[in-house]
Order: sequence, then C-alpha cells, then structure tokens
Amino acid sequence: MLEKMNRRSFLGTSLLALCIPSKLFAEEKSNNVVLRFAALSDVHYDKSHNDASAERVRFAKALQFMNEYSAAQPYPNFDALVVAGDFTNHGVIEEIGPFKKTMDDNLKPSTRRVLCMGNHEYYGGNRELWEKTFETQSYQRQAVNGYQFITVSPEKGTCNENDYVYLRDWLDQNIQEAIAADPTKPVFVVQHYHVFETVYGSASKPGDFHAGVKDFADILNKYPQVVHISGHSHIPSYDPRAIWQGGFTAVGTGSMSYFALSLYEHARNFQLGTNVPFRQAGTFLIFEVHRDNTIRIRLYDVISNSFLDREYLLVDPINIDKYIYTNKRFEASNNPTWPQNATVEALEVAPHGASIRFTQGIDEYCVVSYRIAVDIKKSEKWEPFKTYNVWSDFFMKEPTDAIEFDATELEPGNAYRFQIYATGAFQKETAVPITLELKTPDSKNVDSSQSNPHGDLLDVIFDPKEGPIASRGVQSQVKFIKIGEPEIVSDSSLGNAASFNGIDQCYLAPFSVVRTSGMGNAVSIGVKFRLVLSKYQSGDPISIFGSTESGGLGFEYYAKQKKILARCWIDNKYRDTSVPFDGQGDTTLFFTYDGKETRLYLNGKLTTSSEQNGTFRFTQNASARAFAIGGDVCPNMGARWFFPGVISNVRVYSYALTPDQVANISKEK
Repeated sequence: MLEKMNRRSFLGTSLLALCIPSKLFAEEKSNNVVLRFAALSDVHYDKSHNDASAERVRFAKALQFMNEYSAAQPYPNFDALVVAGDFTNHGVIEEIGPFKKTMDDNLKPSTRRVLCMGNHEYYGGNRELWEKTFETQSYQRQAVNGYQFITVSPEKGTCNENDYVYLRDWLDQNIQEAIAADPTKPVFVVQHYHVFETVYGSASKPGDFHAGVKDFADILNKYPQVVHISGHSHIPSYDPRAIWQGGFTAVGTGSMSYFALSLYEHARNFQLGTNVPFRQAGTFLIFEVHRDNTIRIRLYDVISNSFLDREYLLVDPINIDKYIYTNKRFEASNNPTWPQNATVEALEVAPHGASIRFTQGIDEYCVVSYRIAVDIKKSEKWEPFKTYNVWSDFFMKEPTDAIEFDATELEPGNAYRFQIYATGAFQKETAVPITLELKTPDSKNVDSSQSNPHGDLLDVIFDPKEGPIASRGVQSQVKFIKIGEPEIVSDSSLGNAASFNGIDQCYLAPFSVVRTSGMGNAVSIGVKFRLVLSKYQSGDPISIFGSTESGGLGFEYYAKQKKILARCWIDNKYRDTSVPFDGQGDTTLFFTYDGKETRLYLNGKLTTSSEQNGTFRFTQNASARAFAIGGDVCPNMGARWFFPGVISNVRVYSYALTPDQVANISKEK
C-alpha cells in the first residue's frame, strides 16, 4: 500500500497535469512579486454560532496566516482580501457584523477589502444593510497596486439567471476602462456565482444546484485579460477543474465551510465514503502577481495549517494563445491506475448490506471518485445488479490510504461481485477493476412472533459496573460512547437505569448503515423513561432517544407545548407524529413503521397513527451514525438536546411491532 505522502508527491510531479508542485516554481520569482491577495468565499457565519465555531475560527486563521506569510516574504505586503460572497447564512446584522469584526480585528488598514455579495446575503438581509455594514458598494471598480479589481453583486438572492443582468452594460464599460488603464495587465473580476460551463460545478442542468449563470458570459469572452474569481458551488479548489481557460480565465475559490460534491446531475447518486469528512473545508487561494504579470495561485489549507501540494500558474494571463487550463485536458489526461498491492475487503456483511474497504487509486491529478459495479449471481451466471459511486477524500492534505463505503439494498442469501474502478478528475477510469466476491447471509432469523421480543438491532440494559450493555438480541457488540458523566442508578420503579443531568450527558450507540440496511420497509423503536423537569435548563426540544441528524428517527419532548414528537425520515422527509404529554411519571414510548403506516404508542396504548408509504432511511451523515440515549446525535459523534431524567431501557427492531407486542413490552418492569 502506498504511503500517504508518496501518493501526494506523485500527484504533483506530472508536467502534463499543469498543476505544479511548489518546488518547480523558481524561488527567485518570489523576489519579483508586486501584488499579493487572498481569495475565498462561502464562509457562512451563522447567528447561532459563537466565536469558537468552525467557520469563524477558520476565517480568522486564514487572515492571520496571510499576515504572517506576507511579512516573511521578500515582498512583505498583504495587499487585498477578496471575498466572493456568502459571508453568512442569512445576511442579517447578527451575522455580517461578526464577519466584519473578524476582518477588522485581523486585517491591517492597508489591506484592501474587495467584497461582493452572494445569494445568502439576501436571506433575511439586503443590499442596503450590507453596504452600510461594510462601508462599500456592492459593485465597484478599484485599483490595488495598479491592478484593476471589479466586483459585481446579484440584484437578488434567487440563484437564477438574470440576477446580474442589471449590471451588464456597467461591467462591459468598466472592463474596457480597466484594460485602457494598462493593457498589459490582467483584470480581476469577482462574482459569487460561477460563469456557466467554466469551472467544475458551473454547468448546471435542470434540477441541479444552480451554481453557474450565463449573465456575463458573452461579455467576459471578449476579454482574455479577465481573471474571474467566483464561489458558490463549494467544489474543492484542489480539483484541477477549479481553474478553466477558454475566452478568459476562471478560478473557483472552493469553500471555508463545507464541500458540496453531489449536487449535480451526473453525481446525484454519489455517496461520500464513510471515512470522508466533507465538512473539513478550509482551503483558500493566495494570488501572487509578478512584475512580468505571471500569476502564481497557491492553495493554503487551514485544516492542516499548511500549503496543499498543488498550485496553478498563469504564465501569460492576457494571451489567449498561451492558455493551458483548457478543456483539452479531458482528452490529454491519462487513466488512473492501481497500486501494485491494492486490496479490497469486506469489513462487515449483513443480510441487506456490506461495508467495503479498498485501497485508493493513483492519478496524475487526483482520483476524485470510484465507480463500483455490482453483479449478482443468478443460475451460476453474473448479472448486473447495482452501481455505487463513491467520492474520495482527494481534497484533504493527506488523503487516506483506503476508502470505506456501505453497500446497502443487497438481498439476503445471495452471492455478489464488486468491481471497483477509480475515476480521475477528467473522467478517465482505471482500465481494470479490483474485485471482491462475497455472499450475504440468509435473513436474520428473527422470530418476530414472540409476545414480548427483545430488540434485534439494539436492546440495552444498564449495569451498575459495566454501564450500558447491548447484550440481548443484538448481532454484534456495540461499543458505547459516553458523553459527560451520566450515572447508573438503581431506581425503585425502573430498576437499573441511566440518570442524565439534561446539560451535557448522554450515551451514543454507534450504528453502521449496514446494520440498519434491513430497516427500509419496517422499523420500531422504544424507550422507558422518567423526565425530571426540575433539571430542565435548556430550550426545546429535549431528545429522549434516537438519531435525527440528516435522516433517522427518534423521540423528542417539547416542554412548552407539553407534547412528545416522534420523527421518522420516510421518502426524503421527516414524517412527524405527536401525542400530548405533561412530562410526569414513568413512561413507555414506542414508535413503529411497517411501510404503510406509522404508529405512536404511549404506555402501551396506540395514540396516533398516520398512513405513509415510502422507504425509511437512517442518517446519511457518516460522522453521526449512532443512536443517542438521553440526547440526539450530531456530526462528528457529538450530541445535543440533552435529556433531564432517567432511562431504563431502549430498543430498536428491524420490523414493526404489533399492538399486542407493544402492550406486553410496556408492562415489563
């Protein structure tokens, strides 16, 4: 298996790639820098965040590094900060105010602010508030060290065509004036949306996330001097398609909040590898313009606190005949290959799914994804069954040696063949796959006819010495994660139970998608508890038991409304059912779904039912695949909405309990 750094070193050594490693850039060039600026976008400050939130910390680190980096260079200036929109989530003063404060606290007065609005600046905000807060116009032309910067902002935040048409004549005139000021220099145009069919993420199709617009395309294509800087798509800037040259040069800034990899028509059925952290987004661009107008674009990553080993070089940015980042790269690129000792293995196999791990491929640019063609054996012959598409972690400073993913929707008792192909940035595949064959076990042999069955997927008891134990009816031992210091107590009516303070305590029971893959057509969960409202400190909701991060199901209590809510993700939407509850006494809750109807039971009695028809889905967030006892799970195996009180038992079933079974279980002590 290749070492991490060896793979990364390989990625930068191909001259064909035209995405050069820093060591190939002549050091003496650094003495000729005449302009340096940082460019970023999509920071997404939110009013619910505090100064310790990831987005605020990353933005501050970016500015602090630029100050330190510039001061240590022969050319010591940090001339400008370019922010291509989406500073915030809603554009309200509670968000743009802190964003401005971060800039003011970290930038010197000599660093120019080159800013434009994004669509999110209109979600609760407006242009007048934005311009007043940042003390600048939303569209303008300004000179920085003799180089012209033009910023344009959308007229509204609709993410549609025509958001910029009000500026067409103005932009054309100002590009002409910028070129007239010095015809030998590039002109920087800053816009939140990409220009349609330029950088990756810009070629929006019907139904796609709308990241590319045509409003200025015909104008910009008249001026090869233009270097267009944009964001919005959240596509990693390490992807070599983040730079494009055609009639002008376009550069995508990436994101400082999270990467969005699957928002486009060709990638809608892609999934993240279970070990791919899509929220680890903190790469921004450093532009260094040299005396001969050569532009060096470096990628700095605040997650790893280091430069990525890819950079882009515009040797003659105003000469269209010297463009190298063109669409010809699709044809010129080579096919990815596999390391000589590449392997693929099954980590876990269940009746309805399997967890697979395979060695990453090698590419001159980067392997961005994998196509997994799955065949099923029928009458001793392999027949096509399903195709999975899985993203890699190519955008990380040190990508993992192997990718893991969950193959769901398999059928019990069948033989399958997995053929894995690596896909490079320019859509070339490995010539041959690496292959794995496996057989799913027969059905779980769950006897769902018992009068009071234990949970076959999870059934927890609380031991005073061992803590929570998943020892009854569970296929494999669950390794619980303890958050805070909950106590195990002997309760007079509930028996051995977990006691939670409602502030910072709960247990997480990690669950793979493979283990829940048989829950698509039916599921049941149950919990016994007693609320202690004297401990209640936080606002609604209180999560009793469940998993509702990006899918899943669980129980929530709303003290102000005095009701219990059961949430269940069916057909890509939460289907909620509720029952009045005053929060008093020992209580048993059960929720069931049989593919046709949801039912909510309180103390063994059916209280609410609703006709539903669709597939249940567990959480799709790889870092939140767990059930929380005494709270709700959130990304990176965190927790929230803590429960004040005592819980004595929790259960998860891969089938729908009957009313009699719920009544019988509810009578248990």
